[in-house]
Amino acid sequence: MSDDRSRVRRLDRILKVQGQKRLLEEWRLSNLRQERETIDKDDVALLDSLGTESQLHGLFIEAKVRNLRRNEVKRSANLADQSATEQRITTTRRAEKGVEKVRDDARRNRDAEEETRSLESSVEGHLARRHPSFE
Repeated sequence: MSDDRSRVRRLDRILKVQGQKRLLEEWRLSNLRQERETIDKDDVALLDSLGTESQLHGLFIEAKVRNLRRNEVKRSANLADQSATEQRITTTRRAEKGVEKVRDDARRNRDAEEETRSLESSVEGHLARRHPSFE
């Protein structure tokens, strides 16, 4: 019985760690998405600033193009990181579900054994009161 209880406690701790890992990856994914939005907004600002109304327009085009290219590299890296993070979240969720199943099975086994022991002791107590010679 204590083995089952310790197993359930151990599985609960493992499940808690898996949940923390998942939350960490979800937080990372959220940060990557915010970073992507910042890159996109920066691109929009750069493209909006390419207007021809300034006399110095041609002096800054190369710098703006370099910035747009740099943003594209950042965007590609960001998308790759997002994809990898989403895969890690999926893997962590699968592991979490697997641990939940094992923990639930262990709980059911523990509860069944406790119920069996309780019923056995009740029957033995009843028999001992009815038939003192069985002792």
